[in-house]
Amino acid sequence: MNVLLVTVDSLRADRVNPEVMPATRSFADGAVEFTECIANGPSTPASFPTIHASRYFASIEGLGIPEPGTDDGIRTLAERLRDAGYATAGYTDNHFASGSYHYDRGFETMYDASGAAEAGKLKQFVQSNLDKDGTLFRTIESVYNRVDALFASATGQESEYERAESLNRRAFDWIDDRSDDDSDDWFTWLHYMDAHHPYEAPDEYQRQFLDEPLSLSECRGLSRKGTHHPDEMTDREWELIRQLYDAECAYVDDQFDGVLTALENRDLLDETVVVFTADHGELVGEHGHAGHPPEFWEGVLRVPFLVHHPDREAATVDGQIRLIDAAPTVCDALSLDGFDGWEGESALEVADGEAESREYAFADVGRQIDYARCCARRADGWKVLRHADDGEFCFDVRETPDERPEDDRAEDAPPEYEAVADALDDHQERMKRLREGSSRGIAEDEEMVEDHLEDLGYLE
Repeated sequence: MNVLLVTVDSLRADRVNPEVMPATRSFADGAVEFTECIANGPSTPASFPTIHASRYFASIEGLGIPEPGTDDGIRTLAERLRDAGYATAGYTDNHFASGSYHYDRGFETMYDASGAAEAGKLKQFVQSNLDKDGTLFRTIESVYNRVDALFASATGQESEYERAESLNRRAFDWIDDRSDDDSDDWFTWLHYMDAHHPYEAPDEYQRQFLDEPLSLSECRGLSRKGTHHPDEMTDREWELIRQLYDAECAYVDDQFDGVLTALENRDLLDETVVVFTADHGELVGEHGHAGHPPEFWEGVLRVPFLVHHPDREAATVDGQIRLIDAAPTVCDALSLDGFDGWEGESALEVADGEAESREYAFADVGRQIDYARCCARRADGWKVLRHADDGEFCFDVRETPDERPEDDRAEDAPPEYEAVADALDDHQERMKRLREGSSRGIAEDEEMVEDHLEDLGYLE
């Protein structure tokens, strides 16, 4: 049995609907769909240790995961499948989900567009050396947006990231080579960046949601404004942000549908486990934000989690699971034992009624402020958000899913608030003990980290 893991950067769970992503919605209807999958972090660096290594971000000192051989307490899904005889290949265009942070562990083939493209390296140099602080940045921002778009056109890089369509071609070249050799089963990981800001879908997808498509410079300028200057956004600009985001999701839908068609045309779909998920969600105007700030609103934490298994009937599972369950779920689908050090458990046990919903889902970020930004979400919908200097909040998201200021129950201090807060305290203390062990990633003060943050639009 083969395995295809598709992770989409910044994809909200609610966009898997018939209007925006009809093909993915159809796939979900025929798969095991987990309707309450919670991301364990609001960003790629915080989320990917959970997906690949079933370890919380806050349990590892530094970014990424440790180098192979430096920590016996960590194994990746790719390492586990490689050791079981699988051929393994990964395709990504996100620095923080690349070999730079040791996510190539276990992959015999790893394509990292973020580190491979000379145009991308040059663009990063230009961005890193452009003074964008204060008044000067405000003065040149509109010029920069146009120059940025002209640079993209001149280098042939019409998108900020390598498109999903290109990554699909690379992956299927590799899959076809495996098939030609009549080789062992394979594990392929595809990470799409298209739904990540800036939202700059091809014109044909923009036309599905806008009367007229926006230019590359307009898309990028609007995304930067929504991400870095949200207080200056107008209602019309927020609407454009939502439309552009939906256009990107529609593009992803077509590309994922293309993957399923390619598997079917090769007579591989009936012998492949397909897992479709996202590393985190996205805000498109909620709470006055665009993108995915270091906060824990439902739009950021709720992600799709779909499992197609040729031997399983379609099912809808409403019980809470977490991204940290991804690796154990894949191994369970293959009837393989997981790794004893993994923090998660198979979500299929919840689907089969062999386990209860995950009582708590924890999320962490904010290493530089000692994880003062964190969250706990209980299976019944009670949730505590700690946003450092911005305060602590408590919501019953089943009753008040919009998480408006008037819905905050922190001042009321109901017993549910105390119970969830205590669980979060216990989680943070356990994470601290794990960090003090031998798990070491990439030091956060390395120059590469700031470059990568800036290249992905997190810093101006």
